[in-house]
Amino acid sequence: MKIFFSTVTGLILFSNLFAQQIQLDSLDSQIHQLIKDFEIPGLSIGVIRNDSIIFSKGYGNLEIHKEGKIDENTIFGIGSISKSFTALTLGILVDEGKVDWDDKVKAYLPYFELYTPYVTDNFTIRDLLTHRSGLKDVSGGTLWYHSDYSREEIIKRLKYLEPVSGFREKPAYQNVMYVVASEIVKEVSGMSWDNFVKTKVFDKLKMNNTTSLSAERESSSNLAQPHIWNEDYEKVAIKQEIGDNLAPGGFIYSSSSEMSNYMRLLLNNGVIGNDTIVSPKIINEIFKPQIIYPIGGAPFYNEFTSYGFGWWLTPKNGHKIIEHSGGIDGMSANLVMIKDMNLGFVILTNEAEEPATFLLTAKILEQLFNDESYNIYARVLDYRNKSLKRRKESPSQISKTINTKPSLELEKYVGKYNDKMYGDILINNIKSGGLEITFSHSQVFKGKLEHWHFDTFKIDWNDIRVPNGFLTFNFNSKREILGFSIDQENLLDVDFGELNIVKK
Repeated sequence: MKIFFSTVTGLILFSNLFAQQIQLDSLDSQIHQLIKDFEIPGLSIGVIRNDSIIFSKGYGNLEIHKEGKIDENTIFGIGSISKSFTALTLGILVDEGKVDWDDKVKAYLPYFELYTPYVTDNFTIRDLLTHRSGLKDVSGGTLWYHSDYSREEIIKRLKYLEPVSGFREKPAYQNVMYVVASEIVKEVSGMSWDNFVKTKVFDKLKMNNTTSLSAERESSSNLAQPHIWNEDYEKVAIKQEIGDNLAPGGFIYSSSSEMSNYMRLLLNNGVIGNDTIVSPKIINEIFKPQIIYPIGGAPFYNEFTSYGFGWWLTPKNGHKIIEHSGGIDGMSANLVMIKDMNLGFVILTNEAEEPATFLLTAKILEQLFNDESYNIYARVLDYRNKSLKRRKESPSQISKTINTKPSLELEKYVGKYNDKMYGDILINNIKSGGLEITFSHSQVFKGKLEHWHFDTFKIDWNDIRVPNGFLTFNFNSKREILGFSIDQENLLDVDFGELNIVKK
């Protein structure tokens, strides 16, 4: 009885101390300031402590210049936070004794193949979740980004990706490996990963509006619309990505209120209410450092930052910060948990500027830890505004060389080209004159070609989210076209430098 009284007294003291550290009224005013400074169309936030939601609120609009308001139930794209759900689905299967973290991928997916037989045969589920494939960062992005490739077809094309380091030598962030992980869930469970995560996780957590399927998402009347900068540096709404083929790695849509239930589950060691979703052993493994992976510097990360299964893990001020960010076209998100405080928060926005979500994260952590190193708001805002002003006044441009012409008549450039990983890429004539490029499996990559100099053409992509790039045709000594290369600013998780495009 005496021990029980001491424990309760300690909890009350801790609760009072916490209440002094985080000021919810102050947080509300800081969010309003953030929205104003960064011109954020809308934002939603949820904060939990001791298995209770203590703050849950929406701000702004579903779409800029329109009336629909955001609340705590508005659904947003959570981006790469989706990876943690895929890790959890595998954890459920491990709990059931149906798979092991160190099982070989090939045992479940015979068609899985990477750059060498040794890597293919020895690649494990643990490797899938910890970004140690040996491939470059976000390798294979052109396979899934706005493409019609299925998850299985994406996996079958991974064999063409080239490594940049040794297998398990060092980390490099991947999306496609979580697609592979989801297909193992499908193979073992006998149901699609989407159905598995819905029945085994979403339904049990009362995450009734959370979905990995674009059709379900689009049927919602409380869906935030994504926003990006246009060429005049005005924020405009864009069409949602479909994203179903990468849902296990980046395309779950959820709300701050429902993600708060997810945090409650994780911080309560796999239990929600009276229902055990997964054992504490699995939660501990998911939150255990698997590979050292410092992705940045102070105040958020340090030399001891590591990656678990779908989570970055960083020791800070005697605490263990468990977090992951997420970004897709026109959306950004951040989720942070501090397990020893039994506290977590999630921030969802319908715009693409990730510094905004991180600055709000920094404000909260500054209060929690009473740590001035997180006081970076003014510096980041000043840098952002100066950078934006510079880009508006002096947009970067590769100078056009006048009085030059292509080596061949335009008709000679028309044809079918191919990258063995991606597939066919077409160069066609257009009725108004000139040339057009079309990626056969990704309609977002379609645009007009404007002659720039010699055999280089400027690509004016039709879709606003794709910045203009340049295409240069390559020749042999007989002036025969061999193929072309694309000099293109990388999109979020798409690297055109991986493509080796040859004429068929």
